[in-house]
Amino acid sequence: MPTPEPKSGLDAPLGVHPDPNPFAAPAQRSPIDRIGGLLKAHERGLLVLAAIAQLLFLAAMAIPGAKTLMTGETILLRVVPVDPRDLFRGDYVILSYDISRVPSEGIAGMPAPSRWAEDQADEWRGRTIYVALEPEEDGRHYRGVSASVEPPTSGKFIKGKLESPFRIEYGIESYYVQEGSGKAYEEAIRSRKLSAAIALAPDGSSTLRELIIEDDGNAR
Repeated sequence: MPTPEPKSGLDAPLGVHPDPNPFAAPAQRSPIDRIGGLLKAHERGLLVLAAIAQLLFLAAMAIPGAKTLMTGETILLRVVPVDPRDLFRGDYVILSYDISRVPSEGIAGMPAPSRWAEDQADEWRGRTIYVALEPEEDGRHYRGVSASVEPPTSGKFIKGKLESPFRIEYGIESYYVQEGSGKAYEEAIRSRKLSAAIALAPDGSSTLRELIIEDDGNAR
């Protein structure tokens, strides 16, 4: 049986152009083309990173207090002693402040506390309260000046909720402590040497950043 002869380029199917040199090396990209490709890949990477950063930022904003932590001004509030039986709940230390107590003069815009009958609690419990703040003599700590149902028109203030005729809560009343460190916080609270670093937003919202044990006015 005769061996078939190889077909020439002229025998290729109609419309198909044979490679004149199938063994030739592929064409090399110019340096400019390679740089352009790298730049495009870099730009794509930056776009991906920007998208991820935006998603993380939006996710953080969805967490209560995250925006205040990121953008709020830090101030110090002195922690005051509470009933030792209520000092810890699990791994959390329970905190109270001077501003936690309703002022003796009451709250502007509300009846005197003595008129807040328990059977009418729905009328006052959970009411938003604004407490004006001013710096203490050391310039580091802040204290409450007055309380009102309306926000002050100037100066710093903190926003809370009326929980009883005698107590306002701000959402900064508990703090997670590591195992074995509770005793140090307990002693600091009893000796009035514990301060809370608070992130304070312009609208009065607050978030607890950290607790600071102070010794003769110096944090440690």
